[in-house]
Amino acid sequence: MSNVTHFHIVQPLRVALAATAVVALALPAHAADLATKAYNWTGLYGGANFGFAFNTERATAPLGTASTDPSGVLGGGQLGYDFQFAPSWLAGTEAEFDGTTARSTTSVVGVGVQMETALSIASDHNWYGTLNGRFGYVAGPWLTFAKGGAAWMNANYQVEVNSGIAGVSSLNTTRTGWTAGGGAEYQPIPKWTVKVEYDCLDFGASTSNFAAPAGATTFKTQVNEVKAGINDHFGDL
Repeated sequence: MSNVTHFHIVQPLRVALAATAVVALALPAHAADLATKAYNWTGLYGGANFGFAFNTERATAPLGTASTDPSGVLGGGQLGYDFQFAPSWLAGTEAEFDGTTARSTTSVVGVGVQMETALSIASDHNWYGTLNGRFGYVAGPWLTFAKGGAAWMNANYQVEVNSGIAGVSSLNTTRTGWTAGGGAEYQPIPKWTVKVEYDCLDFGASTSNFAAPAGATTFKTQVNEVKAGINDHFGDL
């Protein structure tokens, strides 16, 4: 074998072996860096979320009772602040606001009215807002959390009476309640996290006074939210 041929075979082989050795030496160090990285979740964050609302709502009117149960998609944003302590626990606050398409219409057959719709009730939810305290456990890039606090919702309600004296009456109302939920959050890249969570918003029973002939109608409402989101942490995690 000539010297030229020997050079063309051996020299690339030496380069490949040297590169392999460098990679082999670097990988344990890189893995050690990932294993020993300290994640600090303390700081301000903000982001967006998107999901689905499936709700339980019961309307009680003078002519009868029915379940409206409006459902639809929701989406909006959140802003919060977390403080990590002791060293794997986290406490914080979070405000969230979501618009929604949750709506439905149901019919009520009044007592003594045979095969005839006494009235129809339309429920159209516009938005949900919450202000929560948040408490969680940190495991590296993972955070599992529970949250709870105050809740608000805005809705349009309409009652249409079809029996006796016909008439349509509608109103807009903002209601106050409480919320509780929880979920998990993960950091795939520096400063950014993704999350999934479930929240229950309970608004109890609230009576709305519609114009005659609809009269006073009570809505008992519970909102269930399932959503995913993304957050930008303004400081380094």
